[in-house]
Amino acid sequence: MNRRLVKNLATVFGLGDLPVAPGTFGTLGGIPIFIGLTLLRKIFPNNMMYNSFYFMFLMTFFALAVYVSDIAEKEIYKEKDPQNVVIDEVLGYLTTLFLINPVGLFQNIVAMTLAFILFRIFDITKIGPIYKSQFIGHGIGVVLDDFLAGIISNFILVCIWTIFF
Repeated sequence: MNRRLVKNLATVFGLGDLPVAPGTFGTLGGIPIFIGLTLLRKIFPNNMMYNSFYFMFLMTFFALAVYVSDIAEKEIYKEKDPQNVVIDEVLGYLTTLFLINPVGLFQNIVAMTLAFILFRIFDITKIGPIYKSQFIGHGIGVVLDDFLAGIISNFILVCIWTIFF
């Protein structure tokens, strides 16, 4: 894969290169992707089919993120889990929003905001297995800690969504 393309994907087109809070800004890169996925919902006849599509999208994005992170670590930044690589934050944020099917502008804004807050809390604190997973090599550790933070955040968000929406 082209080095320039890898760098653009790894940094989510430069968000990871920002001097302050690259992980937080990188997470924001997931918002337009989620909006695009939300717009695609209209082509599916029901939520089950859309959720299946979303799951397959997440798994494909996971594989891409591992591949890109591995190359970025080894060939571009030459360090373990560089701060500039934020494609994993986008994956974690999108994982947090899995199974949340907001209807209308208000629910979409609430879902995206809650997902952002929950994901950033678990991504920053890295409790339990999240912390340990980041030490796995070959790009997997870069991505897996954010994916796990997204899964835990998703569980909490689904509980909140079930109760209040």
